[in-house]
Amino acid sequence: MNRLLVAAAVLIPSVAGATALESLSASAERDFAAAPLTVGAALAPQQASEPFLQPALKPSPFRARAAAGEELGRLNLSAQLDRNLHVTNYRFGSRPLDLGIATDSAFKQFFFTFTDRSGSALAPIGSVSQLRGPGVDARIDASTVYNFKLKINIFNPIRGSTLEMNPTAGTNGPSQSVKSGALLDAVRARAVIFTLDGSEYWLFYGRDALASGVFAKTRSFLFVHMDGLSSKAWPLAESSLKADVPAVVSLGGQQVSVTLASSGELVVRAAR
Repeated sequence: MNRLLVAAAVLIPSVAGATALESLSASAERDFAAAPLTVGAALAPQQASEPFLQPALKPSPFRARAAAGEELGRLNLSAQLDRNLHVTNYRFGSRPLDLGIATDSAFKQFFFTFTDRSGSALAPIGSVSQLRGPGVDARIDASTVYNFKLKINIFNPIRGSTLEMNPTAGTNGPSQSVKSGALLDAVRARAVIFTLDGSEYWLFYGRDALASGVFAKTRSFLFVHMDGLSSKAWPLAESSLKADVPAVVSLGGQQVSVTLASSGELVVRAAR
């Protein structure tokens, strides 16, 4: 599934470089706690008590005697599908392309995506930790290769770090860069946002990617909650839901009801 996350790739490389220090400065920690985690996986700190990416959600039947809670959010499947493939737009080589991110259904393999009207190219990221080191070379087409490198700002890792994109391997084209804060904001803008007990959650929907670099026929949802060092993301396979049958999932202890409506929507309600 494609998801989060550019921001998940950028999302996943972690502020480990910054956290190599014994601790972040107090101001950095405050920024970390306040920043929306779209660059979630990439900037997710390694000293967090739990990993950013959580195990896949396993829906359980909604108890008939339980009262349905208030509606929290509603995701239109056709409108939201693959919005994470269009996070931002840059010229790579000779072409302007939408930059995005994709993952497999298990959220173990990540890909940069490059999209225009002709379709999408998927470039495997491999070890996301490379983003903080020598960078990752992404082949966009036969004549276009860009190196992606994340430079961590130790004083403001979440919003002040920089993703650099430079042509390499003989590619003719402009260099590009974007601040992680701008990237986070762009990713958030492509999510369905809902609030549960005063906390904000993001919801994404997209196709799963295969190791071969193409999209699968399966699709997944991704719930994201930004909470500083406790930020989390939970994948939910579309195939695990039955049409028009409410089910309950737990987002870090917070239960919500999800219904895959035959009207073409995922409806999220509070579960009491």
